[in-house]
Amino acid sequence: MTIDELVQEIKDEISVSCGIPYNLSDKEIKRIINKEMRWLYREYRELLQDHIYILNKKYYQSPEWRATRTFQMNKCTEGIKKVIEMTDGNRVFGINDPDINFDRLMAADLYLTPLSSDQITYRTIQWSFWDLARGFNLRDINHDFNPNTHRLIITGRTPIESLMILAMDHIPLEDAYEDTIVIEWMIAKSKMSLSRLLGAFNYNLLGNITINYEQWRQEGESELERLREKISGDNTTDWFLFFPALVPFISLGSLGLSLMSQWLH
Repeated sequence: MTIDELVQEIKDEISVSCGIPYNLSDKEIKRIINKEMRWLYREYRELLQDHIYILNKKYYQSPEWRATRTFQMNKCTEGIKKVIEMTDGNRVFGINDPDINFDRLMAADLYLTPLSSDQITYRTIQWSFWDLARGFNLRDINHDFNPNTHRLIITGRTPIESLMILAMDHIPLEDAYEDTIVIEWMIAKSKMSLSRLLGAFNYNLLGNITINYEQWRQEGESELERLREKISGDNTTDWFLFFPALVPFISLGSLGLSLMSQWLH
């Protein structure tokens, strides 16, 4: 759907297909669309898609980059999920096998550990060693991204190899205008704008007909509240924090809490 088709859709909804003699201008409706799309792209996750960028290492090995440590991303980039250094693989104890890494070793060993105090102490030390050894193969790069300037700043260590950036980009506007949430949002905002316009002057139509502009404002506000709840409900958390070193202690109940307290101190 193009922006002109969306404008006509909004005008037909407001005027009930020309059933009433007033409407918003095309310029005002397009202003509302352009303004509200910036908010929807930031808050409505269905309007974003994953996009992978590859940055060649030659771009950030220059003195100019080292002075700012900044990359200028596209204007359609709304957020950054990951910045990973493209190394030649994760070696664990000299074994170059993608199926063997520190995370899998810790996850597999967690369920093989006997629930005895000596074994728990031994496993805790072993996991600490693996956690430290993992730093030699660390590929994640600490970063910061500003959605207003679209600048990606490398705040962690200086990478050596090329970078893979997993970004969240806007879907094309033509596809976003097809979304029913976007259409209903623009209609609700247009109703509120029309209410503000009609309420600025006190006048009646021919036949002494009074304009009930409050109806448009109330409809717009109720629709916006419903859509905000819908968007908030769809943007649920899809991650959680997991501390594998504490699971054996928790599994032992009160004894585990006592051991965990001694281990932490």
